[in-house]
Amino acid sequence: MCIRSFCNVVFELIEEKGQNKSRESCRWLWEKGRRCPVSHSRDESQTTQNLINFLLQWKSKGLGVDAEVGTEIGYDENGFRGLYATKAFKTGDIICKIPSDCALALADPSVAATEEMSEVDGAVNYLQWYAMNPQARQMWSPYIDTLPTREANFDPTPDFYTDEEIAQLEFPMIVKKALERKEQIAELAQKTNLPFDEVQFATWLVSSRSFSIKITIDDGDLVRETSEADADGLKGNSETYKMREQGLRVLLPYLDMINHESDNYNSELHLIDPEKDDAWFAIRAARPIKKNKEITISYGAAGVETSVGLLMNYGFIQDENKFDALLLKKGGDDCIDSVEGWSTTLEDDEQQLAAGVSGNMANVLRFRTKMKRSYPPTE
Repeated sequence: MCIRSFCNVVFELIEEKGQNKSRESCRWLWEKGRRCPVSHSRDESQTTQNLINFLLQWKSKGLGVDAEVGTEIGYDENGFRGLYATKAFKTGDIICKIPSDCALALADPSVAATEEMSEVDGAVNYLQWYAMNPQARQMWSPYIDTLPTREANFDPTPDFYTDEEIAQLEFPMIVKKALERKEQIAELAQKTNLPFDEVQFATWLVSSRSFSIKITIDDGDLVRETSEADADGLKGNSETYKMREQGLRVLLPYLDMINHESDNYNSELHLIDPEKDDAWFAIRAARPIKKNKEITISYGAAGVETSVGLLMNYGFIQDENKFDALLLKKGGDDCIDSVEGWSTTLEDDEQQLAAGVSGNMANVLRFRTKMKRSYPPTE
């Protein structure tokens, strides 16, 4: 079943019920020079086993209890969950894959989008189509039961901060994004009569765990095309079906447990045969991977995400991120031109962190120190 066919099945199921139309919790990775650990312990929880059994029923590949299948979910020495290689992979190898039938679409691809769907739009769709729809909730429970909760594997993004904490971020780009998202959550919660807290947390799930892909849609409309005149001055007519490309957010069970590395990721997400009924979402090795190594990808569009995007969408800051320097070099009204443009010095922020600041303000300070370190050295 192709992505579009799968989506239609879901929408038909929802309409029959009278309803309106998984990255692993992103954790703080700020320790300087951190690399993926060599050792880990397997996640043997029942919820994880239920997810694996569910995906194996759909002919997923590269996952399971057999050590030679390729991957397993595990915990590193700090208790953080991720995906690990159970055998060695060469560059270009398919590490694991799930069929497109197992993807949870967060928009209707048959409806032409006039603008890009926001994370909040996707959150409302997730709640109405899956989490709060009894029949869909039961079908997808092996996956939904593995998702983070407010009590476990949750790193708040700035839209959970107070306005005062957001203001302390200072960097205009992220301050604007955080306030706009908070406002949109409130507006859509009121418009859809959904609890604000539910929409807010679902927005976090969508922003931190969904993948954005591009698909080609056949609208079924015939378009008559007239060719240029030939040597005899005659023009020909032909008919073809109108195609359009559209962005789509999807939740990918199991694959969304893969953690992030900005500069040292070892794998990438690929969509195999998207136009066929047996399309696959696959993780492919971007470099050789040794057995027991953690499998990582680079989050964000095309694997490019600055600290602004990482904090805004995933709730963490990574110490090494080459894209911050590129962002600051580009500059603009939504940036701070130089380290002197901040209200505090790098040393001030480092001292506050060393003093043991906790909660959201700890991430505020990590963000500020990371950005300040990314400016080019002054002559």
